[in-house]
Amino acid sequence: MDKLVRKIEIPLAKNAIEKAGLYLVQKKDLDRLAEIAADAYQDYPLHNWFTKGKYDAKTSKLIMLISLKTMTEDAVIYADSEDMNGFAVWLPFGFTGSKTLPFLLNGGLRLILHAGPGIIGRLLTYETYAMNLKKSFTDNYDWYLYNLSIKKEGQGKGLASKLMRPMLDFCDDERMVAYLETNKETNVGLYRHYGFDLMKEEQIPKTSVIHYAMVRRPQGE
Repeated sequence: MDKLVRKIEIPLAKNAIEKAGLYLVQKKDLDRLAEIAADAYQDYPLHNWFTKGKYDAKTSKLIMLISLKTMTEDAVIYADSEDMNGFAVWLPFGFTGSKTLPFLLNGGLRLILHAGPGIIGRLLTYETYAMNLKKSFTDNYDWYLYNLSIKKEGQGKGLASKLMRPMLDFCDDERMVAYLETNKETNVGLYRHYGFDLMKEEQIPKTSVIHYAMVRRPQGE
């Protein structure tokens, strides 16, 4: 990650999040966030593929926890409140994927012991595909919504908007593209509501998972 992005752009985004009254997550909160995400991924096609077609909550939690630990310095991670009913993770322009060594040092070996060595190959296969597709649409000059997860009991209460709007407003102010992907067709309509356009829908090579790549151009004057 470019040092100037860390020094300037990430603090600007975090300031916008705090002004909106949202809670900037601390390292001590990461385990709770991983639990929220793992619960949300119970019927998520990609995570089912990661675990050979059968959802495994521990594997999903480990994947998210390791990812959060790996990208703490490079991401804007925030929740709706300290109660953490939902959270979002955004990565700034220049992000091209997780680095292997930090991933292993932050729990990757534990993941391998639990899920088997094949899990790393599947994660790398997906990330390589996803990052290449992102680059083709934005040239990596984007704010990337890595994750949006909401507790099941918190869904339908406006938390998605509460989490999304401040960061999208920030992107508009900065004249920056926002990018995301999803692997559930039902999510496409949700993100269209926030101004994202579906750029590509295709089956990920060597899987049965459909990938939806979406881009949001800066809005307003």
